[in-house]
Amino acid sequence: MGKIRLSSASAAVCLFCILFGAGLAVGAIDIPDKLKDIPLYQGSKVTQAINMENHAMIVASVKAKADAIADFYKNIMAEKGWKLVFQSGQEDTKIIHFQKDKQVFQLTVTGEKKAEETTYTLMFASQ
Repeated sequence: MGKIRLSSASAAVCLFCILFGAGLAVGAIDIPDKLKDIPLYQGSKVTQAINMENHAMIVASVKAKADAIADFYKNIMAEKGWKLVFQSGQEDTKIIHFQKDKQVFQLTVTGEKKAEETTYTLMFASQ
């Protein structure tokens, strides 16, 4: 059998993928503090979370219709004092922007007709 040689860069990438993948499999993903006040749609599974100084984002998936998710967040955000300032819907994607003071919240819902799960992204930004 032949030997496989990896460059140090390739080896580092492989190690990162193994460790990062293992980290995702072992522990739950923490919701950024900036988004903890916004509930997840019931039954959602968070697949990614990013937390930066003035921004935060989570990506989640759930077995639900895109319209149901969009309606849920329209109601929740209104209850929390957020004003709907923009919405767009094209084919299987919905984008909704809310604003409160100098804060912006965006919901992006992507539901493919053939997929069992709908993916959505919650993004928060403050100025």
